[in-house]
Amino acid sequence: MLAELAIDDLVLIARARLELCPGLNVISGETGAGKTLLAQAIGLLLGQRGGEDLIRPGAPRALVQALFESNEGSLAVARELPRGGRSRALMNGLLSSASAVEETLRERLAFYGQLEHTRLLQVERQLDLLDGFAGGEVAALVEEYTAAYRRAVDLSRELERSRGAGREREREIEMLRFQADEIQAAAVEPGEDERLARERERARHAGKLLERTGGALSLLAGEGEHAALDGLRVAQRLVGEAAGVDAALEPLAVRLDALAAEADDLAAALRAYVDDLDVDPSRRDALELRYDKLRSLMRKYGASADEVIAYERDAQRRLAVLEASEADESALAAEMAAARETALVAAARLGETRRRLAPGFAARVAAELRDLAMPHASFEVRLSPRDDGATTVEERFVALGPRGADDVEFYFSANLGVPPRPLRDTASGGELSRAMLAIRGMVTLGDDVETLIFDELDAGIGGVTAAALGERLARLAAQRQIVCITHLPQVAAHAARQFAIVKRADPEAGITETVVAQVEGEERLAELCRMLGAAPDDAAARRHAQGLLERAART
Repeated sequence: MLAELAIDDLVLIARARLELCPGLNVISGETGAGKTLLAQAIGLLLGQRGGEDLIRPGAPRALVQALFESNEGSLAVARELPRGGRSRALMNGLLSSASAVEETLRERLAFYGQLEHTRLLQVERQLDLLDGFAGGEVAALVEEYTAAYRRAVDLSRELERSRGAGREREREIEMLRFQADEIQAAAVEPGEDERLARERERARHAGKLLERTGGALSLLAGEGEHAALDGLRVAQRLVGEAAGVDAALEPLAVRLDALAAEADDLAAALRAYVDDLDVDPSRRDALELRYDKLRSLMRKYGASADEVIAYERDAQRRLAVLEASEADESALAAEMAAARETALVAAARLGETRRRLAPGFAARVAAELRDLAMPHASFEVRLSPRDDGATTVEERFVALGPRGADDVEFYFSANLGVPPRPLRDTASGGELSRAMLAIRGMVTLGDDVETLIFDELDAGIGGVTAAALGERLARLAAQRQIVCITHLPQVAAHAARQFAIVKRADPEAGITETVVAQVEGEERLAELCRMLGAAPDDAAARRHAQGLLERAART
């Protein structure tokens, strides 16, 4: 609970220390005395922005501190607004961020000022309230739906990204298929570029090569009388015969035999070359066309025939990967469709439960309003489907929201015979305050906080309604600590501890200060008289104030 609130140099408050107790704590004071400053102090702790206009004139800085005590230990938080500097937030004496302090405090207290009243008019908040009333029965369904909805949304986004990438993938697949088909159609062979270059050069110079090699063949093994091979054979025969007479010539005869055999092989090779030499112009044209085709492929896919072949293999591998990715996209689409169906089923179960519980919630609120002196109040909870008119699964899913398939709105009427209208269009400030208290008394919203702080809860309320409001706050205070800033004596009489705010002016010093002090005994009785609009020594007012205290003690 909030054990202590300390304020230094905040606007008109020079120094204030409020030691709060469990149950109902009331802060009262005349209009303009500075009750709203206490709400501002709480707001600063909860991260509201503050400037130098909040610093008391002449002070170097404004400081708000709070001490919380629970079974888990103590927590001290502070917010400092230095003049001419940036504000600072502290937690247990250490520097922290304002957002971290706010997050920590939200687990311990809930602050209901005019802003909270306004939030009650928001349909999103009304859905929170209905679910909070339902408690665990809806909480599990909300958790189930939220998980299903998020999964479906995540898969939808993933599929959208995949399809976006898929358009690029399709273009790449088309390009790779074209490239692979082009290379395959050309039937490129390993090393073909080098071989083709040689054949092309031979074909381009076929005439010259034929002239040269043919002439050489004619000189070596022609049919003329001066053919070299014929001369070698004659010389071979003559030396062989001479070696039969003189053995010293045998080595020479052997050498001539080898020379004749080599010349004969050379002549055969030249003859084969000449026979193979193609001087047909059509052959030369075919080689040129093939060479140009291969050079075109090499300009696109590699510096050699081998690199072109390697490119085609890589293209085929990349195609396999991309085509597998297309199959994955189909599987993802099926998974997304199943997730959407799951989300729709979960939304339907959640909506059915909300519709079943809504009348009971509305009846409870109406009963609470009757206890708050609104005997003719009527209250309804209306749920409307978000997918009205949707026919396809996709349309129904798109209509879903993070909270389900339904919009929730509260309808209210304060008077007999007047049909209920949306709460945002009908409720006055006092009616809205009572509606908020009636609902908040039943709904914890899952925050399970120990402290509730109410500012201006009693706006527009008086008389019998004020007494009912005090009793309702007292019952709520039996469950948790409540701090209420009020101008109603009927509410203040129910307090376990009351603090009074007084504004004092010192004409000689030229200053005005707001003082906050706990009031007990005679001081409290005097404060209640003031709240009743009478002087502290007014006998009738004192009897009235004492009666309020006695009635509060009996409730």
